[in-house]
Amino acid sequence: MTVAKLVSDFTRELADIVEERCSLIQTFVDEGRAASRDELAKFVFGTAKRIYKQIQPDLESSRKQAWLEAKGMLKDIVDFDVFTPTAFFDPCVKNVLEAKVAEVLRNYHHFILTGVVRTKHLPPKLLGETDEILCVDKPVDFTCGYGANANALLPQVIGAKTATQLLNAAEAAIQIHEYLALKFNYETAVGTREFWKEVEQKKLTMQPCLCGLCEVCACMQAGCCNRLDKETSGVMVAAKTKKGFEEIRKQFQSDHSLDEGGTEKYYFGLARGKVNLPKQQVKQSDDWIHECSGPPSQRRGRVEIALFYDPVTSRSVAWDDGKDYDSMGKNEKGGSKGKGKGQKAGKGVLDSEDGRPQQGENGRQSAVTLYDPIAWFSDKNNDQYTLLHLQIVTGRRHQIRFHCEQIGHPLLGDCLYGAPQSDRDWAKRVFLHSYQTKFREPFTQRWFEAVSPLPQDLGNVLSDLTLERVKEGCPLFLSRRQHSKLHKVFKQYDATTKLLRTHAAPKNAQAIMPAAQANGSMNHNGHSVGYKGGSKGNGNSSAGWKDWRWDSSDSWNNWKSDGGSWNAWSSSANANAASANAASAGAPSGGNDDSDDETWGKWTPKDTKKSAETPEPEAKRPRVAVPEPADVAGQVPRTPPELPEPQVQRSQWRRVESTREAGIFYYVNTVTGEKQVEPPPPWERKQSRRDASISYYWNTVTGETSLVKPEV
Repeated sequence: MTVAKLVSDFTRELADIVEERCSLIQTFVDEGRAASRDELAKFVFGTAKRIYKQIQPDLESSRKQAWLEAKGMLKDIVDFDVFTPTAFFDPCVKNVLEAKVAEVLRNYHHFILTGVVRTKHLPPKLLGETDEILCVDKPVDFTCGYGANANALLPQVIGAKTATQLLNAAEAAIQIHEYLALKFNYETAVGTREFWKEVEQKKLTMQPCLCGLCEVCACMQAGCCNRLDKETSGVMVAAKTKKGFEEIRKQFQSDHSLDEGGTEKYYFGLARGKVNLPKQQVKQSDDWIHECSGPPSQRRGRVEIALFYDPVTSRSVAWDDGKDYDSMGKNEKGGSKGKGKGQKAGKGVLDSEDGRPQQGENGRQSAVTLYDPIAWFSDKNNDQYTLLHLQIVTGRRHQIRFHCEQIGHPLLGDCLYGAPQSDRDWAKRVFLHSYQTKFREPFTQRWFEAVSPLPQDLGNVLSDLTLERVKEGCPLFLSRRQHSKLHKVFKQYDATTKLLRTHAAPKNAQAIMPAAQANGSMNHNGHSVGYKGGSKGNGNSSAGWKDWRWDSSDSWNNWKSDGGSWNAWSSSANANAASANAASAGAPSGGNDDSDDETWGKWTPKDTKKSAETPEPEAKRPRVAVPEPADVAGQVPRTPPELPEPQVQRSQWRRVESTREAGIFYYVNTVTGEKQVEPPPPWERKQSRRDASISYYWNTVTGETSLVKPEV
């Protein structure tokens, strides 16, 4: 008998045992019956004992590994620290109910047959990667608890040993940087695991550096370069190398995003009410302006409302909305939203979880958001909703949520900023999704965009509404699932769609890279070097990021410079770290429930408030579609705005049970009469990664798996 035969028999018999025990307890669950603690404990112990005897871990290494896997899968119902297969010991069985036991056994049975572990938390999907960058799709309930904070505390981690263990953790929220460090083996991920070992060995409680730019910071957070709020899903960018981390982080700086050449970040948000572009400028003060921006063919709303983050209420308020408030914070109409200008930031008051003090005058932060209404919806009560395609030029805490509230259209589900509490009955989170981020790969002349298709839960929310109208000329965006009611706005992406795509380089790309080298961002070998002032060596330069600007039409191809330096990136990581440690001494703890996605670290962005001496740069224009070389891949085709309702095509194939033997199925084409044993696409038969002799079926579109031949 061959080794393969032994493994096959062993696996199948183990699966039969687990399936039998699962069926027994599932009967209790289905019939609503309850077993006593003693009965259930003996059942669970008996199951673990039979599994141990079937595996016999002392025979060979493969069986020992199988027992370790069994312990990992059954740890929620059995305490293996006190378990022994020779005698029943009540404390070895955890206090669980029948439904939990059935769930654990089902998951273990699925693992035995497929080698795939079902987890409590869905893992982030990989959008794409290069030698320098990795982009993932952050799910809801993954948090970004890294970056500097007021007391320089270490980045938060659960302490899991493997990515699977982390995804099965009981915690409601998972740290995205902890998952990446456990899942991948790129340089900064490995460095983060090494940092955790150092923390344990040296009993560290404080971050060794707070600059947010250097290799030390990169290896505390698995190279993560941006952050999203817990309830915001979408694009996350990580630097795979220590050298590349600094370069990408600088692209995400708020100060650079105001200038031409920084990252571009686009979101989808569903706002309450019917949103239309303003017909004329609305100016309540110099710090509160709502107007239109861009040429007639590309008009977008522009919200430029400076804000102040109020740590008492944990929300952003307008710095100066032009209204008068009394000593109690009430305006003449009885409103009490607060006026940031009348408050003091004080020592330790932060603009984000990073611990960086609020900038400007006593905490004033300028903030600019551009928005484009692309679809209008209504519900059964005739309440109106508008799908917005938003671009943030700055990255302040709660910026999009705050700006939407200020123009009178809070986001669906955002009760902190004016949405009714009843929203949470049918929209389980704030409707905000980071759809697209554009940036440059470190040390190369390649420009990329990462796209996160609209997740299924947000697509379902939109599908439950009635689509009233779509903006003329609106392109089709990508979604994770097919939503037939949204076919004029979204289309389901397929496996051939690249979610990390290259763009044509700017026309003056040859000037950009020498400028970076002259200022010290790269040496001649293509690696980053230290920053020591505005230039390095003899690389004196005359123009900074303020000199980069857009021409009036094209996009990437019209990125121009009057000079050729990146002086805004002049401070050294060591200097930043020193000043950060000094600034954080004695500062109170800051919250970390929401994040300013760019401005962590201890550098000080320039105040962007308008002045006669330093005019604010023109708002960034969207990159529009332009003809590109044939070798540039991944273009999303433009589609006419009015499309016919798609015809729902039902499969011509049907699963049929054999009349000669019950439980045996095959497939028949109802049109041609053709017959075949295996299911038609998109179903594929896969071999178990644990045992090549066992197969299961996988749907390449939905990701669904089945241990038996599926219905089609």
